[in-house]
Amino acid sequence: MTKKNTLRNTISIILIIAGMIVLLAGCSIFVRQQVAGEQLRAELQATPTAAPAAPVATLAPTATAPVPTAASAATALPAPTATPTASPVAATAAPTAAATTAPARTSEPDVPVRIVIPDLKLDAKVVEMGWQIINTAAGAQSDWVIPKSAAGHHINSASLNETGNVVISGHNNIEGKVFEPVSLAWDDRTKTTVDALTDRSESLKGRKIQLYNAAGKAFDYTISDFFRLKDSGVSQEDRLKNARFMDSTAERRLTLVTCWPPWNNTHRLVVIAVPAQP
Repeated sequence: MTKKNTLRNTISIILIIAGMIVLLAGCSIFVRQQVAGEQLRAELQATPTAAPAAPVATLAPTATAPVPTAASAATALPAPTATPTASPVAATAAPTAAATTAPARTSEPDVPVRIVIPDLKLDAKVVEMGWQIINTAAGAQSDWVIPKSAAGHHINSASLNETGNVVISGHNNIEGKVFEPVSLAWDDRTKTTVDALTDRSESLKGRKIQLYNAAGKAFDYTISDFFRLKDSGVSQEDRLKNARFMDSTAERRLTLVTCWPPWNNTHRLVVIAVPAQP
């Protein structure tokens, strides 16, 4: 055997071993996520909740919805990729390319700086989240800049001292994975079909969410709905429909957005919560 052939065989063996290591690492991550999800869902089933909040029947935008609206923005966004390396919530909805500032406010905004979901053992920092304009072959488009190791409060959504929809997004499988527990909490065994794109799960209904402002004041919410939206391989019209959850509302509401499943990101998860009753 020549030296050239020996080198070739050595490289082939190294590549095969490297491929096996990558495959085993991927399988290990998948198994870990499966086990963690099963354990979390079992804990949720074993933990009783207070009286659940009434489900949100509709999520239509109000006439005074801030600009840019979530629905109009979705037209400029690419479909999510099938790998967890891309931003898991960037394709949900973002401002239009023409909008570059947050809506005018009548008072100083009281923004969330921390989110806690006790039953999911989730305790994360929240920072203000804006967007960037990207020039593409199809024209300018806007993408949310999802923060690393923190959840992002959409700057064009309501603040804690305003009536409206407080929208917070977070990664579920990269850059801190702050919303991984939300993704793992989705339970197909409790889901019901809403329409061709949307499923609803009861696994988080009645659970508590707390938002804190910079002064440490807590704002308590109760989860009323938990939706899964198909967002990969669907039409632009369907993606616009999915974006309605991020629109402004006439009542106080909290909306959390992340992706599912943890290893693929073909769907969006949306948690809807309403202010807790005193």
